[in-house]
Parts: sequence; C-alpha cells; structure tokens
Amino acid sequence: MSYAKLEQRFTQLHHFAHLGAICGWDRATMMPDGGNPARAAALAELSVLMHQRLTGPEMADWFAAAAEESLSASQQISLGEMRRQWQQATVLPEALVQAKSLAGSRCEHAWREQRKQNDWQGFLGNFREVVALSREEAQIRAAASGLRPYDSLLELYEPGMNSARLDTLFGELKGWLPGLIAQVSEKQKQESLIQPQGPFPTTKQADLGKQVMQLLGFDFNRG
Repeated sequence: MSYAKLEQRFTQLHHFAHLGAICGWDRATMMPDGGNPARAAALAELSVLMHQRLTGPEMADWFAAAAEESLSASQQISLGEMRRQWQQATVLPEALVQAKSLAGSRCEHAWREQRKQNDWQGFLGNFREVVALSREEAQIRAAASGLRPYDSLLELYEPGMNSARLDTLFGELKGWLPGLIAQVSEKQKQESLIQPQGPFPTTKQADLGKQVMQLLGFDFNRG
C-alpha cells in the first residue's frame, strides 16, 4: 500500500527530527563553544537530508495512489497532513534549506556572548542574514501559493490563518486587555507579597523542578 510507504517515510523523518532536537539541545547546553561550526554544519546537512527524503520523486506517485486506497477516517486525516507537509517542502530549494539552518545556528550561537555584552550591532549582522533568507522563503512560498508573503509563512504553522484574521483577533484583544491589566495591577497593589528569602541551594532548586515535572507527568525514564 502506498499509504504504508508514506507512513514509513514520515516515521523516518520523525526519527531524524528527534535526532536533530537532541543535537540542538546538546549544542545549547553541553557542547563547548568551539564545536559550533561542526555541529551547525552537521545539523544543516541533516536538514538537507530530511528535505530530500520529504521531496523525493516517488512521493507524488505515493500520494496519488494512497488517495485511491481504502483508508480509515484517521488515516485520511493523516494523509492530508502528510500531503500538506510535502507540498510545503517541495517549493523550497535545498540550497535555501541549508542556508537557513546555517544562518540560524550562527546567529543563535553568537547571540549568547553578544547578549552578555549588550552587543546589538554584532547581533544585527547575523540577524540580517536570517531575515533575508526568511524573506526569500516567503517570496518563494507566496509565488507558489498565491498568498501574501507573510500569510504564506503563517500557513506553515496554522493552516487557514491569515493577516486579516490576525488583525481582527488582536483588534479585539486590544479592546479588553488594557483594562484587564489595569484591574490586575490595582488588585496586586492591595495585596502583600511574600518576598523569597535566598539564597537557594542549586540542589533544592533541582529537586523542586523534578517535583513539578512529576506533577506534570514527565516520563523520566524516556526523557
């Protein structure tokens, strides 16, 4: 069945994304600064590999055949989401996928020191490249979809959402949120606050964090 082939391919992509998330977490928390160029290159290569697997020439045939198969309701929903992700990926060239990953890695890593030094000019140099590549992506997606550039990027995260709808939503928010903030602020003025008395040992902070994670149902055995 072609649906089974698609399911297998997207499961593989999920595994790659899981690996990328682990590598990204390690870069942000454990990896020495000097390792960033190599790690950034590896993650960019992984992004390209995932893009290739998602946009392979066989995918169009699999989607066409899967649409003719007898699928359950949940499988039909899954097929629609897989098709949406495939269509979103096919419009982008590999070079842009790689460039975006590299630029994002450079900008985020450099910002760690630039933030400490309040070096906004240094940050701006890297950020300009990130924005330029994002604009290039938006133009490509807009040309393919017929949407406005910003709306074409919104479509990636919330299908059906657009700028006009956002204007309406935030317009309503602007109508009642300022009053609510003022009401909350006034109430807080009338209450006495309990000021934390530190310092607090790191071990106790870690224990508290673990207790909260347990309350939320975090699986410490799986991570």
